[in-house]
Amino acid sequence: MQLQIDVNSVKSAIFLELLNLFKKDNMINDYKIIDDKKTTYDDEVLNDLSMIGDSLKDAKNGLGHRTSTTVTIQDA
Repeated sequence: MQLQIDVNSVKSAIFLELLNLFKKDNMINDYKIIDDKKTTYDDEVLNDLSMIGDSLKDAKNGLGHRTSTTVTIQDA
């Protein structure tokens, strides 16, 4: 399960100590801090996904080039 929380920067040190305590007690597996000012990997993926429609339309109109690359998506 994943959880995303926006934490007040003034009180973030207390929250990080709480996360570390939860991790030590095996209540959570891991956590990571994401700076919302930077473009994250998730943003890049969402941006790429939003362009799929245009890519398919271009492919139908003969734009682009054909490759032998195959992409397989598996549910993890």
